[in-house]
Amino acid sequence: MPAHIQAYQRVSTPEQALTLLNQEVGQAAPLIPQPRMPDEVFPPTPTVVDLQALPWVYISREPTTLRLGANTPLQTLVDNAAVAAVADGVLKQSAELAAPRTLRNLATLAGAIEGAADGPPELLLSLLALNATATVQSVEGAKQLPLRTYRPTPGTLLVEVAVDLASAPRGALARVARTPLDRAIVAAVAVVDAQRACAAVAGAAPQPIVAETALTDASSKVAVDALVDAVVAQAAPVEDYRGSAEYRRVMAGVLTRRALESAMQQRGNV
Repeated sequence: MPAHIQAYQRVSTPEQALTLLNQEVGQAAPLIPQPRMPDEVFPPTPTVVDLQALPWVYISREPTTLRLGANTPLQTLVDNAAVAAVADGVLKQSAELAAPRTLRNLATLAGAIEGAADGPPELLLSLLALNATATVQSVEGAKQLPLRTYRPTPGTLLVEVAVDLASAPRGALARVARTPLDRAIVAAVAVVDAQRACAAVAGAAPQPIVAETALTDASSKVAVDALVDAVVAQAAPVEDYRGSAEYRRVMAGVLTRRALESAMQQRGNV
């Protein structure tokens, strides 16, 4: 264990975890396994709070809602039939792309969401496009908020992510990478139901881009064109060794269109 760690606390209740995390801000951090192996496995704080014993490992399919516990391993998501049935398998596909199987057995849903900025983005994109809701707990109690507005903060813990499936959404994923299983340079997930179409895109801005439009009697092409234009307008790509800013901007539009057209075809709107 690294020399900077003075205390390693494995907690059994959320209250214990939050007490430790709020005792001294910046002195304790939760251990949340992510799908991408970090340079430093442990947080750079004197106290590490291990959350793996918390009761947040579950997948629950209610009549119209899918509930996913934050500690659920990614491989459990891949293997679950209820997850595979969501939006033409886009949620399962996204979990598979997050990491090799060995790491999927360790990495959790919370880790995939909180590490999406530096790691595989597809699972977060799928949940954003599905308009998922996050349950977050702090010392003040638990609250629900749109996943689109959730940002990890010290002293709070992600408990659950829920997806409303009442509208029977259809979905599709499009991505470009150096190899089929490499981390995506740009990725787009589209979700379509009878009332709305939504696209979530990563790799074209520091934060995921989410664009949504209502579906009317107008041609589906009108909705696709509007969403592509919205994504490209929000693009603020950062160049790196994997792709120039211009390449990322262009691919954001191309992949958004590809994902939306595929989802529309699944829905029968094309």
